[in-house]
Amino acid sequence: MSFQRIRISEDATLKLRILKGRTGLTPNILCRIAFCLSLGEPKMPNLNNDSGGQEFNRYTLTGEWDSLFIALLKEKLIREGQDSHQDLILQFKEHLERGIILLYNRVKNISDFVDLLPSIYKTSS
Repeated sequence: MSFQRIRISEDATLKLRILKGRTGLTPNILCRIAFCLSLGEPKMPNLNNDSGGQEFNRYTLTGEWDSLFIALLKEKLIREGQDSHQDLILQFKEHLERGIILLYNRVKNISDFVDLLPSIYKTSS
């Protein structure tokens, strides 16, 4: 099952605008980071039926790493016992939504991104 466009909720759209203001990063970069944050969470995201916000072209969100993002999501779906084809589109949106919320709660300015890195990559003070 393929999809080219994805629409996020009004709440996620607002949070992306605020994050852009806090960090100066574009929504597509923020969405890539958010998506990965969500994939790192142990449980699957809750389903959100609100799709009244911003619409993105999938390739704008994922860029040249589209195949990697889709493969990571498919692997997560398989590990969670879900159908990696049937659930792909909905779970892509749900991981994006949850990731934006996670990012919004953790990032107040650009320097907060350091805290998102695994401790192995951080320099000691």
